[in-house]
Formats: sequence, C-alpha cells, structure tokens
Amino acid sequence: MSEPRDPRNNVGSLIEWNRYLNAVDSIDQARVTIAFQHHEVHEGNHYTVAVVDTDVDIAAPKYVRITAPDTATRIHFMGVVSADGASLVELYEDPTILAAGTALTERNNDRNSANAATATTFEDTTTQAPNNDGTLLFAGRIGGTGAAQTRFAGNVADREEWILKQATDYLVKVTVDADDTEVVIVLTWYEVS
Repeated sequence: MSEPRDPRNNVGSLIEWNRYLNAVDSIDQARVTIAFQHHEVHEGNHYTVAVVDTDVDIAAPKYVRITAPDTATRIHFMGVVSADGASLVELYEDPTILAAGTALTERNNDRNSANAATATTFEDTTTQAPNNDGTLLFAGRIGGTGAAQTRFAGNVADREEWILKQATDYLVKVTVDADDTEVVIVLTWYEVS
C-alpha cells in the first residue's frame, strides 16, 4: 500500500488516510504495524557492517570504530558482539586515535536503495597509549571467568540504541581472555536528518 496524502492537505483523502492508519492483515485481520527501526530499513536509511576475526589474541584487542558525521544527521546506533570464548566488550566515546584502521563498507539494509551511509566505519583502529580509548559508555562480558573457565560461544548486545554525538568517534573494543578467539562484531544504525 502506498502512503496516502496527508488529509490536512486534501479533505477527499481522509478515507484513504484512515485506511492506511488502520491497515489489517488480509488473512487473520491483525493490525499491521512495524517498529520505527524497521521503517527506516524501508526508507533506505538503515545500515550494517559486520566484521569477523578468527584470531583475536589477549595482547591485541579487536577494535571497530564508527564515526558520526559533522552534520545535522543523527546516527541511531546498536551493536552485537559474539565470541567463541570469554571476552570483555566495551563501547567508548571520543577516543584519542593514533591510526585510523582499515575502512569498512557500510551496507544499506534495503538492497534496492542507492542511499549511502554518512557514518563511516573502520576495523583495527588503534588509540594512543596508555588508556586513551575514551569515555566508557557500556560494558558486558561474554562467557565465564575464573579457574573453572570453559570455552563456549556467547554474545553481548546493548538492546537500547545510542544516538551518537555529531563529529565524534566511537569504539567497540573486544578484549579476549584467551588467544585464538573468534570474534564477530555487527554494527547497525539508521540515519535521521
């Protein structure tokens, strides 16, 4: 169903607008609604990057960076990190960057859309030592710790979105408890101007 005209602009479209607002499934008559994030996929404004590193070691945490543009566009961000062993996952704001890292390709979730992300992403960004990762915003653990530690897969996801500050870098950092840990980092966001 195409989006109807706003009835305030045309009294004749009021019936069409009402039908749009009260859409129901033709089989079970359930009301049709979608989450705003899902709506942004349909609008061509939702993006994803995914990074897989099969060999993260204790001495070299895995970093993925997302940079919000210096524009009026707001980046509404969420992330999920998975690992096949115990790990610490952290989200930092405004790190001191030493080396940019390797640029990643941001994918539009609407594969028919030509829209490009205004946020940029990088893998293996490095920060100036010591401890210049920025302001800690979120932390979570994957797996167990201690003497009876076992290796098993798990994930950490911050279920609420972050609206990123304009012209600011953010780091997702994964510090593993054992060498040769496989890590998957998936960043998703939508952009609102």
